Amino acid sequence: MGGTILNKPCGSRCEKRIQVKTGCRTCKIRKLKCDEERPSCRRCVSTGRVCDGYGIWGGGGGKISRSRQQPLNLNSRPAHVPLISGTTQELEYLEWFKYRTCKKVAGASTLALWDVLLHPISLAEPAVWHAVLSLSSVHRRDIYQASYGGREPKPLDQQERFTLQHYSKAIQHLQPHFSAMDKASMRVALMACFLFVSLELLSGHFTTAQIHIHNGLSILREFGTLVEDDGRVLLFDIVPGSIDDTIVRAFCRLNLQLELFRHGYQHPCLVLQIAEPETPASVFRSVNEAWKQIERLFGRIFHLTDLWRRQQQTLHHSPVEVPPKLLTCQHQIRAELSACLVILTASKTSMPDQDPKGLVYGLLSVYHTMASIMADTCLRLDDESVFDSHTQQFVSILTESIAMWKTGQSDLLQRYLRWPCIHMSRSIVDIGWIAPLYYTALKCRIRRVRLHAVRLIETTSYREGIWDSNIVSCVARKVMEIEEGGFYEDDRAAEGFLLSSPPRSRDISIPALPRLSRIHEVRVVLSDRPADTFPLFYRQARGRWREAQVSTRGKFYNSAY
Repeated sequence: MGGTILNKPCGSRCEKRIQVKTGCRTCKIRKLKCDEERPSCRRCVSTGRVCDGYGIWGGGGGKISRSRQQPLNLNSRPAHVPLISGTTQELEYLEWFKYRTCKKVAGASTLALWDVLLHPISLAEPAVWHAVLSLSSVHRRDIYQASYGGREPKPLDQQERFTLQHYSKAIQHLQPHFSAMDKASMRVALMACFLFVSLELLSGHFTTAQIHIHNGLSILREFGTLVEDDGRVLLFDIVPGSIDDTIVRAFCRLNLQLELFRHGYQHPCLVLQIAEPETPASVFRSVNEAWKQIERLFGRIFHLTDLWRRQQQTLHHSPVEVPPKLLTCQHQIRAELSACLVILTASKTSMPDQDPKGLVYGLLSVYHTMASIMADTCLRLDDESVFDSHTQQFVSILTESIAMWKTGQSDLLQRYLRWPCIHMSRSIVDIGWIAPLYYTALKCRIRRVRLHAVRLIETTSYREGIWDSNIVSCVARKVMEIEEGGFYEDDRAAEGFLLSSPPRSRDISIPALPRLSRIHEVRVVLSDRPADTFPLFYRQARGRWREAQVSTRGKFYNSAY
């Protein structure tokens, strides 16, 4: 019947109707050719009908203009989106992804991409479908391998074949999208790319994960506009709550954790920013709203740091005063951080349903404190002594982390008492508490504080995105060893503290490390496979780069638990 003209009576007149495969949902139901205008087709608007849009790719809303397009609700799959028929095994992995992977690896700040978008779109897009199955397989394999000692009924090599098979199929189904590269195809490519990054991070393939992130950022350039005269800020002007907003925010989070990991050394920096009001409401209405504000402030700090680094490089590190423009920018960031803290404090009791135990609030607090230290020190890049004036803030990060650790210990006991909870992975794709503790261990030269931070990291053996607890704890100990040498030889008693006890006044009243022994830049080279040793590059006080080997021997290593 395709293309056949049908004449059907409609009151006193007849309409010519054709069978169509594209167009808005309203025109499809009416079997009329759609002009596919966005956000609402002209045929619907001209007849006074409500245009139901184009399914998962948005649009619709009758006479609503583009500038007032409403956020897309994807809590349920549109009726016309076809369900990809899968085998019993594939549907089993899809269920695992929906109810376990999405709930656990997303971390404390659940992105809408996990919550709302990936599952329904996987039912319509083969590339996303196969990427979802591949990620689900990796997650499930590591849970059973770690929690049940390999009691998964299927052989491990069979599961690995399943993972690689669907990984390959996802890449194959992306090829037509790479050829088309219209907005719809770019959305599919970005979602598959995000799933690939997640899969590689959980697998410990850090080099490949970073390649996928950079590929995603290259595609994102088509969604945003490079601003500033340096062209290192990618600004997105998108509809809040839309599919584009959801995808961009997911990559903003990936970029944030990558920039935090690379913050210890000079490098070209690309900052992602979403155009939105800088002054939020008096309280954060949700956890993610608070993360958005802190994430935006980190982006501004990264950009300011990058500007000052490049200005120093052009002057070959000659002594120069900080330009007034950069000082003004620093002052503005500090003021916004202060305002953010007021709102965050006021919001502590406004989101109890999302954070009943206060863990997320503690995490938001330590990231805010870390951002404040970075903002205060970003224009004094060659003066490590500047961190000495921030000891109380480092102690604050440590105190909040101890509180989270105590809660986590209690939850761990509950996990073993309730068997079904053992299915849940502790490794996540998002950032967690490791990054602030690692920053404290590197930049706070009070031995008791930095050692406490390292020992807290060592209580866990899992990953938070690119942050592997075993690797970063070894790096932090190596940095301490290089910096301190035998300086604290007579203070070995400081190691006998309880993890549950924050530092006291006498613990931080010790001589400061000499300036010349302090490390200014640290670069960790990650690979795609576990190793007993890996290289660490570091630089002290305008000196040359040196290399040290970091050993992970004796460390419990697990790919995802």
